[in-house]
Amino acid sequence: MADLREKLDKLRADAADLVLMSRRTSDPQKRALFERLADELAIEALELEQVVKAQSRRSGPRDLDKVVPLKARPAGR
Repeated sequence: MADLREKLDKLRADAADLVLMSRRTSDPQKRALFERLADELAIEALELEQVVKAQSRRSGPRDLDKVVPLKARPAGR
């Protein structure tokens, strides 16, 4: 599941980069291309996010043993 989350993060980052590129270019054709690519990656990210959520629901409490508990800091720090 960590692999899927990494891919999800990469898709989101790539989509954000393409949005930025579309805003920075002065060529209307490139702007439209970058916007379409950003939209496609955003859709893929949403679809992958649904898969990750579905797998998380199915795995249930078994993944809780992988969670590292946080220890509270003393109030003086």
